[in-house]
This record gives sequence, structure tokens and C-alpha cells, in this order.
Amino acid sequence: MKSMKEIINNEIVEVGYDEYSNSIITIWNKPPTSEGYRLIFSRILEKLLDYEAESYISDISKQGLIGIENRIWLQEEILPRAYAGGLRKVATIAPNDVFSRYYVDSIKNGDFSVTTDLKFQYFQDLISAKAWITGEEVPA
Repeated sequence: MKSMKEIINNEIVEVGYDEYSNSIITIWNKPPTSEGYRLIFSRILEKLLDYEAESYISDISKQGLIGIENRIWLQEEILPRAYAGGLRKVATIAPNDVFSRYYVDSIKNGDFSVTTDLKFQYFQDLISAKAWITGEEVPA
């Protein structure tokens, strides 16, 4: 994430702003605690609003399982505020396993009517996620 403006960089997560795609990009390095998850997403929300980012890309390959209380908090507290601030696309880089899909699907299909136009998409890598965000073709 060298070409981005660094927001957070620690053993748990790397978060940066990519001006080209107008995205906040998060790469989870290991599972966060419940408190850490909320602190990190509060900071992500702050920066989404500061940069007026329209997109969010998250590599959850190493994020681990997130409890239902935190998923509900993300749905009810973070996503509606991010959407109100201009967020329109969420790209998730995830392993093709049932736990990752459940996590993202439960957030995507949550009961938060203000974000019904928020688009979610799964990807296998960052290049494909960025291409979807920017509307470009994926390099061969």
C-alpha cells in the first residue's frame, strides 16, 4: 500500500486512502479484538467522510471470525453514516469459504434501508477489486 496515504499501519490492519480510486483500502493482517474492530471501523468511517471516498475495499483473508454484535454494529452504525457521506461501493477480497461469505452477506443483506443502493462485490485479489471500483478492465 505504498502509493496510498497511510491511515493505520499496525500488526492487526493496514488502512490507507487511494486517491486514484477514491477508496479507503483495508488489509487485515490478523483477527482484531471486539474493541479493536470498533476502533478501526470508527477511524475508517472518519476517513471515508474526510476524503469523501465513494468506495471501500477490504481484504478480509486474515481477518478471522467477527461476532454478530460487531456485524450488527457495523450495519447499524457505520454503514448508514458512510453511505450518507457518499460511500457507494464496497469490494471485499475474501477466501472462497463459507465463513467469509456469511460475514459479508450478513452485512450486505442487513436491515438498513438507507443503504439499499450500496453495491457489494467479492473478489479474489486487489487488482480485480480496484478495477471494479474504477470501472476499468481487469489486466490479463
